[in-house]
Amino acid sequence: MKIDANRIRTLREARGWSQEHLADVAGLSPRTVQRLEAEGKASHESRMAVAAALGIEPGQLAGREAAPARPASGIGAADRIKITLWIVSIVLAVIMFQLVAGYVLGKNAGLRDNRINEACKAEPASCRR
Repeated sequence: MKIDANRIRTLREARGWSQEHLADVAGLSPRTVQRLEAEGKASHESRMAVAAALGIEPGQLAGREAAPARPASGIGAADRIKITLWIVSIVLAVIMFQLVAGYVLGKNAGLRDNRINEACKAEPASCRR
């Protein structure tokens, strides 16, 4: 689909973004962004991704005016990665806690059973098995 390559470049530069940064935010390759700005041709998916990254309606990329451009909102890619790493760290900590607690409880239960077995061997009459 044909888009206005100058509009993408203008919106990107207004935000102080490089082509690489726009590609990262939009989830595209830098080469795709270079082609968009050079040739003005984009697949539906690329057009939607760039529009979302720039915070505009997809129709505005084709040169049609819509609502005024709004700043990109939401969580950036770097923040998403940080949040994901924190969540993974917390999940791993919980799993490690469960493993250690299970090991300790199992070890204590085994020691208790061993003491009972030794006591039963020493005095079989006192065992309630």
